Amino acid sequence: MMKFDLSYVQGRLSKKIGNRFQYFPIDNWQNEFNLARKIGFKNIEWIVSDLSNPILNPYSNLEIKKILKKNKIKISSISLDLIMEKPLHLWSKVDLEWFLKILNNASKTHNIKRLNVPCEEQSRFFNSENLIKFKKNLKLILKILNKNTCVSIESDFSPKNIYYLLKSINSNNLGINLDLGNIEANGYEIREFFNLLSKKIFGIHIKERKILFGSTKKLTMNKNIKFLISNINRLSNLRDLTLQTFRSKNNFVKELTNNYKLIRNTLKNYE
Repeated sequence: MMKFDLSYVQGRLSKKIGNRFQYFPIDNWQNEFNLARKIGFKNIEWIVSDLSNPILNPYSNLEIKKILKKNKIKISSISLDLIMEKPLHLWSKVDLEWFLKILNNASKTHNIKRLNVPCEEQSRFFNSENLIKFKKNLKLILKILNKNTCVSIESDFSPKNIYYLLKSINSNNLGINLDLGNIEANGYEIREFFNLLSKKIFGIHIKERKILFGSTKKLTMNKNIKFLISNINRLSNLRDLTLQTFRSKNNFVKELTNNYKLIRNTLKNYE
């Protein structure tokens, strides 16, 4: 029996917002839950793309809770996608404290297990000054955030670099969200992440990407996914496994349905 949640990234069952591949589906978020339930999902990774997100509003949270209950779906994690636009090292202490206070209310309301913090591509740090500010703000998150919610860094760093970063902060509540697309795009070996960080892998994004930061591809049982599924029992602290897969312009419901069936049926062989 799986000890982790099988989720999908919010927005994969909605049309794109403008030209953005991943963004909070502001005009369709309520309708996604019914579609997700019919596919078989019981969990969702909620994404926060900006500060107007309804999960940050106490009154909207009542509506969210009602819709979740109706569709028998839980929020397994929250991803701070807005940090992709404004990296963590650029946040002031005042702004971050304000944001975390509001986020804590949502975390407690929905019993969130994991908070995802991006540090990749344009949101990563590039020098020692950025790194110092990043670690300072990360420690502030760990200090203020509800202790029942762990923090995972989603990065495009090598296994050794992310290992040393986690070691320098040394918190049991801090780990990583392992993104299979980033592993593939950078040419890393998934085996090295498992060997170095098996107890620190709190979440996993399942997707495929072309080498050198190409676009997301249609999901197949490639070597990384095969390794993940056959070794998933090594991840004692894994909270959720989340589909962040390819989405076409018009066929996204069928695509996510097929991806869910592929992963769910494969996991059954290892339960």
